[in-house]
Amino acid sequence: MSDDLHGRQLALLLLFFGSVGGTLYFLGWLTRPSTLYNAPLLCFAIAGGACYPARWLVERFDWWKRLAEPTRWTRARRERAQREQAQRKRAGRSGRQFDWFTVVRRIVGVPLVLGCLAIIPLGISGGRDDERLARSGEVRPAVVLSVTEDKWSRSREVTITVARPGDGVPVELNGGNDLDAVPAVGDQVDVIVDPDDPSYVIAADVDWDMHWYWYVLVVVIALICAGLCSMLLV
Repeated sequence: MSDDLHGRQLALLLLFFGSVGGTLYFLGWLTRPSTLYNAPLLCFAIAGGACYPARWLVERFDWWKRLAEPTRWTRARRERAQREQAQRKRAGRSGRQFDWFTVVRRIVGVPLVLGCLAIIPLGISGGRDDERLARSGEVRPAVVLSVTEDKWSRSREVTITVARPGDGVPVELNGGNDLDAVPAVGDQVDVIVDPDDPSYVIAADVDWDMHWYWYVLVVVIALICAGLCSMLLV
């Protein structure tokens, strides 16, 4: 097995890795509570292990080897660049011709890469905020106003609306779908209201702790997305 992967081969392998990992986690989500849903890092560990036999299998086919060859567009661009370079040398000019395509590609690619990397601090800080709120917030009872089931969800995903303690304003209960038992309309559930944003209400009986694998998962997803977007820059 060759250790050198060319652009399209690497992109296809990353797509396979993300597809397998995402499919496993989606299956875990459909069958929750399950091991795959509770440990999403395991899904991507299995996907990483599956990349080795998948690569060994595809290297037996000619189409995989053809992916290592430059495309017709790439060959034409290289030939055009060589002709332009030869013309500049014959004309006795130095320097490089301004390439609008490269400039536009970098203008688009750099913000995309930075946006993908921003997933890391934003995702971690959002999870840590919920964790701090669950630990330090005041637990208060709230009356369930509505329980709406998502008709497209096979696992009976629900959205719960409660009357906010204090003023009774209807607000969506974050984490309501993760309650051990789905409450009925009129039941009381324990909630915590964010003092900085009263419209944000979380279920008090849900585990909001940021486990170690969530940090790894956020970093891995951000790096994969940034790696795919960085292909615009090279």
